[in-house]
Amino acid sequence: MPIPWFHVETLPEPGEAVSLDRQEAKHASGPRRLGPGDEVIVFDGHGRRAAGRIAGRDDRGDLEVEVGGAELDPVDAPCIELAASLPKGDRLSTMLDMATQLGITSFTPLKCDFSVVTLERKRQDPTDRWKRIMLEACKQSRRAGLPEIREQATPAEVIERAADRNATIVVGDAGGESPSKVLSGVEQVVVLVGPEGGFSPAEEGMLSEATDTGRVHRIAIGRGVLRVETATTAILAAIRSHA
Repeated sequence: MPIPWFHVETLPEPGEAVSLDRQEAKHASGPRRLGPGDEVIVFDGHGRRAAGRIAGRDDRGDLEVEVGGAELDPVDAPCIELAASLPKGDRLSTMLDMATQLGITSFTPLKCDFSVVTLERKRQDPTDRWKRIMLEACKQSRRAGLPEIREQATPAEVIERAADRNATIVVGDAGGESPSKVLSGVEQVVVLVGPEGGFSPAEEGMLSEATDTGRVHRIAIGRGVLRVETATTAILAAIRSHA
């Protein structure tokens, strides 16, 4: 059985102990049935992880882990920023889970003209929930780096920001180029995924102009109109397979 991973805010010095928060400790002693002496991996969400063993409980009853030296997780190339329109309900959770497992380094909620879900329409800030989903995906995929959640932006704003740092911007398109042709050797990729209603005529015009000038690349991910979370996963998998 793989050694279980647990998140901590800060990794201590080698030989010192760190306490798991209530939720992580409950998972360790409950479903995992871990106890003193059991091996674990703790990670800080900033790319660092350390092997450790459960030492027991401290004076407050918190579960303690004694750790060894911390290691920096290798970063997959290329670095990927996902800028995607928000799908409804649990499909957003699925998208963030899969995207994190595929190694995105940041997520930008994309505000499009035809977006059904935007941050302004949510009753409360969802970013804490998104972070929890991503943390669980980090544990599943054994990734020590938690994706950064960026501010909501329009497609034009994302493209402008990406161009400033010379990132390769890609959009899925049934008639697009082969991913291997576009993505070979690139260091930074920004993935644009629009809403299920598609980009508006104004947005499509802007994207077409950006494609003509080489700022945006359209890559083939198969026929048909895909749901947002499916298109996201297909593009990210193509990047990981061909870059």
